[in-house]
Amino acid sequence: MGQYIRVEKNYAVFGLVIAGLIILLFAFLFSSFSRTNVIQSGGAKKSNMVIRAVPAPSGKDKQVLAASDAESDSSNFIIKHGSITNRPFYSELIDHQVPSHEILKLSRDFKKVFDFKCARNGDQYTLFFSKDYNLKKIFYKRNLLTQFVAKKNALDGFDVTKKIITLQKSVDAKEFVIKDSLFRAVLDGGEKESLALDFADIFSWDIDFFLFPRKGDTIQIEFEKFSKDGRFVKYGRILAARYVARNKIFSAFLFNDGKYDNYYDKFGNPMKKMFLRVPIKFGRITSSFSLHRFHPVLKKYKRHTGIDYGARTGTPIFATANGRVRFSGWSAGYGKLVIIIHPNGYETYYGHCSALLVRAGKYVNQGDTIARVGSTGQTTGPHVHYEVRINKKPVNPNQIKYSPGKPLAKKFLPRFKSMVSQRLNLLESVIKLASSGNGTDNKS
Repeated sequence: MGQYIRVEKNYAVFGLVIAGLIILLFAFLFSSFSRTNVIQSGGAKKSNMVIRAVPAPSGKDKQVLAASDAESDSSNFIIKHGSITNRPFYSELIDHQVPSHEILKLSRDFKKVFDFKCARNGDQYTLFFSKDYNLKKIFYKRNLLTQFVAKKNALDGFDVTKKIITLQKSVDAKEFVIKDSLFRAVLDGGEKESLALDFADIFSWDIDFFLFPRKGDTIQIEFEKFSKDGRFVKYGRILAARYVARNKIFSAFLFNDGKYDNYYDKFGNPMKKMFLRVPIKFGRITSSFSLHRFHPVLKKYKRHTGIDYGARTGTPIFATANGRVRFSGWSAGYGKLVIIIHPNGYETYYGHCSALLVRAGKYVNQGDTIARVGSTGQTTGPHVHYEVRINKKPVNPNQIKYSPGKPLAKKFLPRFKSMVSQRLNLLESVIKLASSGNGTDNKS
């Protein structure tokens, strides 16, 4: 019996040893399998852990990473869009959690091409952040033509460039029929008022657009037009223009004499003359030159030695010819007055101004803004009193004969006449298209 007990104890010890060995074997195999699985299928995770474990790159290494990221695909960025409201751009960047020191760098480097102090309502921006939310790139758009790109560089600053915008140019020709005014005719014809202004500028030495336009008159313009992705951007040069009245035709053609672009009539005489017809762009005549006019303020008849052009207060007033300012200040019934001396005994007066923009003694060029329309002095409403005097004697501005400038040299006339013929043929084709009902547009 005692022998049996000893044998049973030996078997029990042996069984425990075997069980322990089996447990150790399974533990070893499980551990080995786990390590192999991690190495084979968890390499990427292990790699990410290593990158997070090591210190973040600093100095030049960090700068190179930033420059590299900025060139990568947009899908690698966190992108934020926004637009300027009434707050400064600095506040917009703060809202997007851009650190102050980064904003200072961006502002400093951007100032080389654009100062953020000039940011205005409606400007748009796009910010590109890395995955760890560091600013890498910025796109800033003021309008279709003014856009900037800033990219983080290797010096921990930003390289800023103005984006080059490519525009598509077309040459159009149109005819417009005047029913009310030059402005309205151009707008009704599907174009912008700036085209009407450019047209008026060309003929400002020959046509008084306060008096001349009559219902049924037509204007024909061949002009350059720039667009971007089918959207109108701006007008280019007017290449040819005609004003067709009942009894007279005014024509102008752009021509380069080898040095300058200028407008000439069909005979080669320059459109530019000594005097502009009127001192403001557009408005209306409220009182004409008269030797016996009833004064609306003094309530009696007296001479009116100039022409009054009514316009909104603040409308720019232009010098009608080159000259020197003789007087700029207050003068009784004239209110705020500018007097300019011109060659050959001419003087021009600009009265009732709200603001004077030149001082006595200053030389001005034809077309310079010298004052703004007002109602100072003896007036019943805002207008400019325009007066011309020759040797101190007032004359009717509409009766002055405006001497032309120097005509084209004879050596240019053959080329000029050939160009005029081509332009006229195109403008004539516009008339045929309009009269046939096929439209008013033509492109060359």
